[in-house]
Amino acid sequence: MIPVDNSSSFGQYEPNFIVKIIIYITRNIGTNWFSKRLIFLFRKIAILLSRDCIDTDLFGTKLRLYTKGNVSEKRALFSPQIFEKDERDFIKSRCQDNSVFIDIGSNIGLYSFSVGSVYKEFENTKIYSIEPHPSLFQRLKYNALQNKDIPIYPREIALMDKSGEFKLDTPDENLGQGKISDSGKHRVIAKNLIDFIKDEKIKNISAMKIDVEGNEESVIIPFIENTNKKLLPLIIIIENNKNSWKTDLIKLLKEKGYLIKKKTRMNYILELTV
Repeated sequence: MIPVDNSSSFGQYEPNFIVKIIIYITRNIGTNWFSKRLIFLFRKIAILLSRDCIDTDLFGTKLRLYTKGNVSEKRALFSPQIFEKDERDFIKSRCQDNSVFIDIGSNIGLYSFSVGSVYKEFENTKIYSIEPHPSLFQRLKYNALQNKDIPIYPREIALMDKSGEFKLDTPDENLGQGKISDSGKHRVIAKNLIDFIKDEKIKNISAMKIDVEGNEESVIIPFIENTNKKLLPLIIIIENNKNSWKTDLIKLLKEKGYLIKKKTRMNYILELTV
């Protein structure tokens, strides 16, 4: 696992001239099949020419992104135009004063920072960026400190169907695929979503993104079945892990008043209509 550098000043890992050119090309090359092939090729070259991380401007923020061991960071660094853009844009399009976004399974906060570039323009907005993996959380925390104008509140916990202490198992080749497991090597603290909202004194939820590697139903079902209807998120972005779910989660959300606005390659975009 790549060590986390949270002590050096931002800019310490500024990319060299060739990598800067590659990043410019891959971010502006387009989104079709051929463009994606070129992005993959150029990305491999840039990583070979880079150190473990790169300090970059992205989403109107300053981010230190690591080049190995986390697929989400590599995708966002080199090709933000194909990094779940529809989902992020939908959340941003509904932002207004007093908006609250809960980013569950935030990884290093890429959704949070992208949405934050708009949230900072409104009054009394909050983004709760939730990540239990200790290394990813340290990266998230570092980047939050570089962007103090964005209303991000990092929280080092897991959201589950119950509270307590659990173990997190994570493949070193992709830290973003961590799952709760008895064989996990990382101890994490978990809360259920209702307790988290109560503890944070959250009164409304404008948007919620849930990406917890197949554990989405254990997070959301107890919440929507037992919470006050006024607390239901107006927008839910949920990773499509149907093969891992024991229930028809999308049908249940529809019964609660959600409409599928779009189904992307990775996620469902749902909006509350009643």
